[in-house]
Amino acid sequence: MAKRELTIGAIAATAPADKVTIPADVLTTHGVIVGMTGSGKTGLAIVMLEELARQKIPLVICDLKGDLADLLLAFPHLAPADFAPYLPASTPAEQREAAAQEAATRWRDGLTKWGLGEADITALRSALAWQLLTPGSGLAPVNLLPALAPPAGYDPDLDPDAARSRLDGTAAGLLALVDRGGDPLTDRDHVLLTTLLDAAWRAGQALDLPELIRQIVDPPVAQFGVLDAETFYPRKERQELVLAFNTVLASPSFSVWTRGVPLAAEQLIGPPEAPKGTILALAHLAERERMSFLTLLFSTILSWARSQPGSESLRVLLYLDEIQGIVPPSALPPTKPPLLTLLKQGRAFGAGVLLATQNPVDLDYKALGNMGLKLIGRLDTENDRKHALQGLDLGEDDLDATVAGLEQREFLLAGARIGAPRVITSRWAMSYLRGPLTLAELKPLLAATGAPPAPPSPVPAAKATMAPVLPGIDQLFGSGEALRPAVLIEARVLYRKASPALQREVDGAWLAPLAGDRVDWERLAQRELPALDDARPAASTLAPLPGNAAELVRAASKDFVREIAARPLGIKWHRTLKLVQETEEDDAQFCERCLEAAKAGNQDKTEKVRAHYEGKLRQIDQRLGREELELSRDQQEVANRERQQTVTMAAGVGDALLQGLGALLGGRRSGLGGAVRKGASTYRQTTEKARMADRARAEVTESEQQIAAFEAEKQNLAQAMQKEIDLLDEQAERLAGQIEPLPLTPGSRDITVRRVALAWLPDADLA
Repeated sequence: MAKRELTIGAIAATAPADKVTIPADVLTTHGVIVGMTGSGKTGLAIVMLEELARQKIPLVICDLKGDLADLLLAFPHLAPADFAPYLPASTPAEQREAAAQEAATRWRDGLTKWGLGEADITALRSALAWQLLTPGSGLAPVNLLPALAPPAGYDPDLDPDAARSRLDGTAAGLLALVDRGGDPLTDRDHVLLTTLLDAAWRAGQALDLPELIRQIVDPPVAQFGVLDAETFYPRKERQELVLAFNTVLASPSFSVWTRGVPLAAEQLIGPPEAPKGTILALAHLAERERMSFLTLLFSTILSWARSQPGSESLRVLLYLDEIQGIVPPSALPPTKPPLLTLLKQGRAFGAGVLLATQNPVDLDYKALGNMGLKLIGRLDTENDRKHALQGLDLGEDDLDATVAGLEQREFLLAGARIGAPRVITSRWAMSYLRGPLTLAELKPLLAATGAPPAPPSPVPAAKATMAPVLPGIDQLFGSGEALRPAVLIEARVLYRKASPALQREVDGAWLAPLAGDRVDWERLAQRELPALDDARPAASTLAPLPGNAAELVRAASKDFVREIAARPLGIKWHRTLKLVQETEEDDAQFCERCLEAAKAGNQDKTEKVRAHYEGKLRQIDQRLGREELELSRDQQEVANRERQQTVTMAAGVGDALLQGLGALLGGRRSGLGGAVRKGASTYRQTTEKARMADRARAEVTESEQQIAAFEAEKQNLAQAMQKEIDLLDEQAERLAGQIEPLPLTPGSRDITVRRVALAWLPDADLA
């Protein structure tokens, strides 16, 4: 195979001369683009994707911000009329013609400088079969149901790792839809779903959501570990999970996830003879829908990659922009395990991943460690540059200065397989970099890609039911003998604030009961809906309706908007730490996060205190060690002196006695004198030995006192260090306690009502 080279830019000092190319296959080791907003990282990413497309390498592009559909704005003729529909909406009507001409001229001139023209743009458009998909939207939907089907060649006994990865990813993706899930080893919801999926897949059975709900109610698996199903997860507790999934299934908006292009790797990647470039527009999705879809997508691509023969050649590239929250360093969102596994195992099968982020601290260190290609753009603060370079194992001082001096569209290019680090300027993109596109602006692009129209929503089969109580009003019925009326509103509410920059999205269903001849808006509350049917239960009794019920329901949409706009969302924030309470984070958890952040802010001070005292403690330990060695020698000296004293005394006394006895027996006076002299000599020697032993004992006492003094000094230093650390902790606690309320009130335009209906529910569901 010919070597596939990607021209991504040129040496910055001489651009556009001295082109810089990298091997396409280097991306089997994955890559990351880091740069602040406005650094040009999205433009560089689009250039790299264009180059990969020119090499006919399939692409799966996750567009989380809305600006990667710009890849479809590649106009071979570079005519002003091509640019005109995509000019910023703020362009005055009388200036649009001139603005389109200016954009076309600028793009033509930019490409000419890089030696590119109409032929290159035409080749780019035809290199891949481009398709634009909008998961969760009826524009170009994606069908999730194939992700619940058994993967090709599913055999847990032959390849348990692959089976476990696919089971975990599918279960985590499903649970993310209902905002549940956790550790795959300890979360009962996760274990239950993986067990049900495994049993179905072993039998070659494809599940859908209704069947999955039925199996959660009555598991076809008798035993979980050593426990029966009821002991492992009692039916009453499983009911919460059943209701959560049933609420999703009952929502009219869920039907869009059951039609459209199947979520299957072959549909996204295409066959070798007709590779695809698939752009998945995800910016419009709510957080849990986005996390659920990405989890299932990563698991699908991972399963496909592991089914391929090994290869060092790049077969497919997965690109994600703004990776924040998808594979974070500490939390465990459902997207993290399958993406980390893809990063570790994908390279062996030719599946590469390219990520873009404003800061590498958004990435788990395991993900950073798998990045073979590194591109670092402009970062304003020294701390950001430090995190970026150290996180990517590029901590040399000269590189920090290099990154500090980068201009827009300039990047530090580094990687083990591309030579020494160098600064490049990204090449001019062939695609018009329009910026984020809305769903409405994407619609004309679907026709340009040749995408078929979205299939219509399935029409449910007619049911035998009683005549509706209010003709022309959508009605839904709960289960129960006595049902009362309430207004049901399904809506999305977007709460925004400019300072601090903040956005919260609440998507769900609200209920407000009817009271007399009005809607009791004071009791409006967001609810988890029970299972609802459009047929009235045969044995139910309906409470009487006021005569103006139809008017109340028809006016409910505007009344709901007014009511919600008057109700601030009460969250909390910390002005100094710049922290805002997250969704689903209670007050205690937010306080704990503020305390952790405050302590982290004091980390450098704490480390300095520790370093200061630990240096002194090391010096004392060294002196203590020398003193303990001296004590050991002194104790040995005492033992030696005492032994010498004893030996000297015993030997002298013995000699004197023998000499005196000999003198008495021999009758010699001189012998007695010698004995006396011998005794005196022995006394003098013994006395000297005793003095030496006393001196040695004194030295032992002195060493013991010195050791005790060192130990006391160590204790005092340790107490002083802890006192300073405790003081820093107290400061952090005082700082963390400075939490303020931050009321968020939505504007009327930020409240989108999707559905209004009359719901008949038992009192328990309206309490």
